[in-house]
Amino acid sequence: MEGRAHVAEPSGCGRPAIAGCRVGARGRESGYRTRTNPCEEDTDIGAWSDRLLDIAVVGTKIATLGFGIDAWRHHESPRLRGKAIRTRALGYSAALFLVPTVWGLVPDRGRYPRALDLAVTAPLLADAAGNALGVYDQAHVDDIVHGANAAVLSAVVGTLVRPHVRHAWHAAVVGGLVSIAGESLWEVMEYSAAALGQDGMHLSYEDTIGDLAATLIGATVGAAWVLLQAGPRPDRDG
Repeated sequence: MEGRAHVAEPSGCGRPAIAGCRVGARGRESGYRTRTNPCEEDTDIGAWSDRLLDIAVVGTKIATLGFGIDAWRHHESPRLRGKAIRTRALGYSAALFLVPTVWGLVPDRGRYPRALDLAVTAPLLADAAGNALGVYDQAHVDDIVHGANAAVLSAVVGTLVRPHVRHAWHAAVVGGLVSIAGESLWEVMEYSAAALGQDGMHLSYEDTIGDLAATLIGATVGAAWVLLQAGPRPDRDG
């Protein structure tokens, strides 16, 4: 009947596609225009989110490579001397391909983990930029960066793992352990560079323990975020 709003059949995403927006002369025949399907809106939002992540990932990788090239060419400059900066530059460049390489080797890999790639790349950029700009010369900045990097990596990994495990704490533990392992590996690489003769790295027992403590705190914060944000996982059998 003309003049009455009607509700369309439920859409595929579990929400009704509501009709009821009256239009002008064009719509006189039916009187109403169907609103945009909520599923299509969700798809559009997801596409824009992926594009923004793509831009962020590519941007951080390019910036990291730029700082790496600068470090390689100007390693004797006062701002970079004594930081094992060429070794770091090689590490930056290699680590940028970690997530793409592992993802390419995994069978049935599904969508590319953009957020994980960004979580791995961002700490590399932070270290490269921090050394190039002299940020780490300030007291305790290094500890803050270690903690922030660990928190981001733990939260992202936990969020990606959450849909594949039954309990949220499983994902939180995995995220925390991956974060701690990654930051610990970085400490091992720094120690190895110093042991191979790189001067001016200023490594000490106190510095290493401080970095590991900041990493533990950050990983715990990220894991806690996973526990607080992740809702109950639906039972696949039911």
